[in-house]
This record gives sequence, structure tokens and C-alpha cells, in this order.
Amino acid sequence: MKRGLITLVVATNLLVGCSVAAPTVSPVPTTAGAGSPATSALPSPPLTSAPSVVAATPPATATPSGCVNPPPDLAAIVALDLDARLACFGGSSLTFEATVLKPISDCGIGPRIAPAWFCLPGIFLAVPGASSDSGLMPLDAYWDPSSGLKSASFPTGATVHVTGHFDDPAARSCHATSGAGQSPDSAAQVVMACRETFVATAVN
Repeated sequence: MKRGLITLVVATNLLVGCSVAAPTVSPVPTTAGAGSPATSALPSPPLTSAPSVVAATPPATATPSGCVNPPPDLAAIVALDLDARLACFGGSSLTFEATVLKPISDCGIGPRIAPAWFCLPGIFLAVPGASSDSGLMPLDAYWDPSSGLKSASFPTGATVHVTGHFDDPAARSCHATSGAGQSPDSAAQVVMACRETFVATAVN
């Protein structure tokens, strides 16, 4: 009997010890409801909008002061300098009345060029009725022999109707052939000189 009591006390102490030693596990708190995905506690990165793309607008080509296209007469053409004539009229066909002065004996370009007809033969065309002190310089004109024009097509002193243009397509192939004792212009300068040349295509 005494031994049974001792055994019962020892068993009771063992059960109590196990209850004290067992760790307690606290439930992990959750912020999401049942069935909801877990959410991160880290802050979300700020939303940035895509950079807007602005279409580039090409600069407009400036029209030279005094440009009238088509020109009313030869005076409106010679009132412009060479660069302005090219910018104003481009390669458009122009017709005007002019008085034939005299043939051109020297084209004024130091290096001779090809096609040669951009240099010679040529003719000076004056504004009809313009006085010597008007400040209106004559227009030097040249022609492609394949057009059928020749020096006799421009009788000196006659007032004629001339049709022609600047920026002839053949001007793009202009190039210097010799320096003729002078420093040759650059290739680009030779081409530009030909583009600024007035090329007659018809006379009547």
C-alpha cells in the first residue's frame, strides 16, 4: 500500500512536469481574410508615366524678301540676288519680255566647266525700257544646244519673249575641267554656280 502511494505520487509529478515544460505556440496573426492572398508589408514603388513622344516638325523654308513666283516681269527676277532667285523660283518655268543686249564673250567662271554650254555661248538680257541708272542689272542667259537655240535666236536690240528656268537638271553634273591659271572653286561651288544660271529653252 505504501509502495503504491509512492508510485502514484511519482507518476503525478511526471505528468505535471511535462505540462510545464511543453512550449506554448502562439498563432501567427494574418492580415488577409480566409481565402485571400497574402499581402506584402513593403511599400509599393511609385507609378511612373511613360515619356510622351513629340513629333519633330521640319523647319519651314524661308521665302526670300521680294519673291513673287511666277514673276510679273524680268525686273522682278533681276531685283533678287543669285541665291534668292534659286530659292524663290527653283526650277519652275519662267516667261518674260526682255531686250537682247549683246553676246557673252566670257562666262566669268575662272575654271572652265562641263557641260561647256553653262559657260558659252550666252547672251545678256535687259529689262525693256530700263535706263542705265535704274540699278537693274541684265540677266545672263545660256542654253543647251539640244534645245535648238543658237546665238542667232537672240538678235541684238530686239525685244523678245524668253522662256527658261534656273536649277537645270544638268547643273547637278557640273564640274571644273581646268583652272585656267586661277584657283579652282570647290566641286560644290561649281554645281551651285550652274544651278544659279538661267537656262533659256525658247525665244519668240
